[in-house]
Amino acid sequence: MLDRAHLNLIDASRRFFSLDPGATIDAGDGWLFGAGSPAHPVISNAGFRADDDQNAEELLERAGDFFGERGRRFSIWVRAERPEDEDLAAAAGAAGFQAVYEMPEMVLKSPLRAAAPPAGVEVRRLRNVADAADFWKVARASYADLGWPPEVFSHYTDSRSLPADDVAAFTAYRDGEPIAIAMTIVSRGVAGIYWVGALRSARGAGLGRTMTAAAVEAGLRLGADCASLQASPMGKPVYDRMGFKTAYGYRLLLSPPLT
Repeated sequence: MLDRAHLNLIDASRRFFSLDPGATIDAGDGWLFGAGSPAHPVISNAGFRADDDQNAEELLERAGDFFGERGRRFSIWVRAERPEDEDLAAAAGAAGFQAVYEMPEMVLKSPLRAAAPPAGVEVRRLRNVADAADFWKVARASYADLGWPPEVFSHYTDSRSLPADDVAAFTAYRDGEPIAIAMTIVSRGVAGIYWVGALRSARGAGLGRTMTAAAVEAGLRLGADCASLQASPMGKPVYDRMGFKTAYGYRLLLSPPLT
């Protein structure tokens, strides 16, 4: 399950890069590199190892060439506390990469009890490309409180792949205004939960649970047998109460300055 959850993250990341018309993707049997329109080196320019047998030094060299051609620094996602990535962490450390962000990988093996939205709130599933504008509007505002630059989401302008058989995205509205979001992308039998967020003015009303539960339920209906997510410090207590369990931590390692 944990291997499948990791691959779901890579599948989802490739989908997110595809939302940016200016992004460039390099994907092989053992890796995924994505260079987005923004130069942000942690979120918009990232590399993943998709095959544990992919040589760590060769992966970093390939990533350095890919991002170096674009004049970009980048981050490599490493599974901390997992033996599969010990060599990658060691190789990155030897090459001068520095840890800049960590988040727990959390999994859920059983269905969730549905969570009704607060009074006056309507939760709508994204059904067409036009609906995506409200989704990313909330993402920009809510993730800014975690230090994520708004431009990360401002380039997600090609949302044609979101109304799809393997995706369910939800936006909550109050008085006609979008206030909270969550999404699931299903692959490898895993409902990957992404972009759970709420505007600051809407927090404290239980929307985190409501939106997460909606995404998990949709993912299970789309054929997943478990759910996974990467938690922010703000979201982790909510997911703990919902029954998600921490499996390991992701550590984002930032490449050295360009020479």
